[in-house]
Amino acid sequence: MSFLARMQVDDNWPSHILWTDEAHFHLDGAVNTQNCRIWGSINPHAMQQQPLHSPYVTAWCGFTANFILGPYFFAEVTRTGFVRCTVTSDNYARLLENHVVPELRQRGCLATTVFMQDGATAHTARPAKTGIQAHFPGERVISRKFPIARPARSPDLNLCDFWLWGFLKDRVYQGSVTNEAELKASIVRHLSLIHPDMLRAVVEHAIVRFQHIVDRQGMHVEHTGV
Repeated sequence: MSFLARMQVDDNWPSHILWTDEAHFHLDGAVNTQNCRIWGSINPHAMQQQPLHSPYVTAWCGFTANFILGPYFFAEVTRTGFVRCTVTSDNYARLLENHVVPELRQRGCLATTVFMQDGATAHTARPAKTGIQAHFPGERVISRKFPIARPARSPDLNLCDFWLWGFLKDRVYQGSVTNEAELKASIVRHLSLIHPDMLRAVVEHAIVRFQHIVDRQGMHVEHTGV
């Protein structure tokens, strides 16, 4: 696994990875299990009806072992104000260019950051790919259609999927939110409460889990407790 091979050369390399993703936060608290895993010891045998088209916001976040970027919400300006919009390669590229890259530059770590994303079309189509290659050249991108490819269908290898979204939604939905403004404020507030010690622990745990995955030759590792 290239991740572990890189660590043989630089054991501090994982701390430079910016793990990124976006997720929907529904106003009614519905959770998309495609990008949020919830583990339980028993089957609750329960069903909960949800509206077919629940209002939601789409948030992008990125984090390293030291800090969090975001959240940034996907929206566009109309005559009636800001409205939620679909994530496209164009607005994803603008988010990176206008928000993510300047903040990394302000932190003084743009030149050393390794950018990780999943292989969604919006992330790998030409507008986004061109911008990413400009700011993260060479082997400083982990993604489909880049020199270092992220394994397909592996949500547990993206720490946003494996940890951040489930952790964040568990806290956001503990309180009552009645509109999109309150939902966004709750997301911002709970992200700001995540301590750097937790980020470091998540990354360190990921390294252990990746080693188990290699030892198991890609098989499931749930029984190992990692």
